Amino acid sequence: MSLVDLNGIGGGQRLVFWHRNNGTDMDADQYRNHYRRVLVNGLSQSRIIYLDTNYWVWLRDAERGTGTAEAVRLLKTLRGLVRSREFICVGQFYSFVELAKQEETSLRVTARLVDELTEGVAIAAPDDLMAHDCAEFIDAKLGLQIRSGLCPWTKVGQIHKHDMSTPMLSQATETSKNVVLKAAVDTLWNASLQDVMESFAWDTKTRLNADIDSAVFVQIEKRKRAQLARGLSREQVRVNEFYGVVHDRVRPVVEAQLVKWHAQHGFSAGFEAAVRDVKTVVDAAVAEFNAHTLGRFLPTVALQTELYTLYETAQNRSKPLTSNDNADWNHAANALAHCNMFLTERHLAHQLRQELKADEQYGCVVVGSIAEALCTLTSPGG
Repeated sequence: MSLVDLNGIGGGQRLVFWHRNNGTDMDADQYRNHYRRVLVNGLSQSRIIYLDTNYWVWLRDAERGTGTAEAVRLLKTLRGLVRSREFICVGQFYSFVELAKQEETSLRVTARLVDELTEGVAIAAPDDLMAHDCAEFIDAKLGLQIRSGLCPWTKVGQIHKHDMSTPMLSQATETSKNVVLKAAVDTLWNASLQDVMESFAWDTKTRLNADIDSAVFVQIEKRKRAQLARGLSREQVRVNEFYGVVHDRVRPVVEAQLVKWHAQHGFSAGFEAAVRDVKTVVDAAVAEFNAHTLGRFLPTVALQTELYTLYETAQNRSKPLTSNDNADWNHAANALAHCNMFLTERHLAHQLRQELKADEQYGCVVVGSIAEALCTLTSPGG
């Protein structure tokens, strides 16, 4: 029996047996990175579409015969484009968490569609994506090649993280650890969204909830009112917010990556060199964002900051912030940085295109309705 025959959730002990008897000297990290290289090479042959949650719901309704004529046509169009390899749809952690709020019957239909149209391809988990973004910026500023082993793409079975730590295997030999880990990589990399939901017994509505506590939004609204009272301009709010985000979220990751790199090189230039490098990278991020020259770097924190700034400086907005807004900002930041097309709702599309010009900055087509999606996807060169 070949490895391909064993891959997936059902492989289990047979995969361990296969790797023990047929494995190579490749360790688990190298093995997973091989999977990633194959994935990235495959993605380079197709254009990538990111659908926000509403589109998956509309496609689900179309699949079960309760959708609009436009949604039925969109589903047919996407199926044809994916089968021809012209396009591939992708998901992300926040997509799946939102979709998991459905009842089992609806979720089963949605999961089958996601598996069909994405083929399990997903943007990396939030922490992994932050590590990739920071390493990419360090490489650009310092030329240290820290990004090796980091990738913005994964499969749905590894959407939570890519960490290969093995606390339960602490007493095993390195060879045995690698056998078990490579079997785990095979299982997770080839798992479907249906497999993932099955592991929760399809009760994800109660067992997989990532909504932000409402008390947090009360504090955010309170902060917004205080900020508006200060009379700060949009640009002042933008600069202040990014400075805080960089020091709270980016600096710790950059520091860990640079200290690790200098340690691997024996701190040959002294520990103070690592401190200087951290300061150089963090200062460059802040300065380039302030000057609107950051380009495509640090997209997760940069675009989320831009969208939050629009919220905080919108004096005519009466609707309070919700978990859905936070999810939308995550959808946008992930989609624009890594995909060719982002299908979202009209208001967010307007913000990204007209107010932020983010579609131009990141080179991603932003679509705000099913009708517009159909026009774009079916036009020559769409």
